[in-house]
Amino acid sequence: MKRWLRWLAVGCGINLAQAAQPLHLLTQAQDPYAVQLASGAQGGLAVTVVRCALDSLALPAQVQFVAWARAQRRVDSGEADGYFPASRNPQRDALSQWFGPVAPQQWRWYLRRDSRMDPLAPGFREYARVGAYAGSNMLAWLQAQHYQVTVSPPEHDQMLDVLLAGRADAVLAADLAMDKLVAQRGAANRVRSVLAQDKPLGLYLSHRFLAQQPPAFAARLQQALASCRPATP
Repeated sequence: MKRWLRWLAVGCGINLAQAAQPLHLLTQAQDPYAVQLASGAQGGLAVTVVRCALDSLALPAQVQFVAWARAQRRVDSGEADGYFPASRNPQRDALSQWFGPVAPQQWRWYLRRDSRMDPLAPGFREYARVGAYAGSNMLAWLQAQHYQVTVSPPEHDQMLDVLLAGRADAVLAADLAMDKLVAQRGAANRVRSVLAQDKPLGLYLSHRFLAQQPPAFAARLQQALASCRPATP
């Protein structure tokens, strides 16, 4: 029986230690990417794809919802194995490996509809008050590019409140999440957006976790994620 279990684990691309210990993943509440209902059920575009891929590898996983900046710190310190959905940057790549994409994303500038500012115009970064939520790749990019960052609330959904309250001239946000929030708040006639760049989202797993896996694990996971992504039109 033990020999059969060992063969099954190897065939699935995992080891017995990992089979006994569920993969510990962290995410943030961000509709439509990751959603946790009052009943405890979890869903969303990114959660569905990641769960599908891990199920296909027979790899049990625990997905926990936490604040985004805390999620990354906990993975970096070894308290968890990975986090998602995340776009890539060099700082994250230094400590973890990116797999994906698991969901589409555009970074878009959101402005009040009556604003005459153009995020693509020369001089915008020097005079416009901008922001993104704490711990996001968007905030790190704004700071690295020397924008005038004046707001960085802890949650993505707070960016709309910041914008409508006039605390920023423009905010950089994930399109699907922000567009859904704008619709829910009935604010479509008060906000407009401008494309900044395409930044697909993926799953980061720590190098510490990956070092414990068989050599073929990374390739198998990448293939599983590709198989689980919905077909694009």
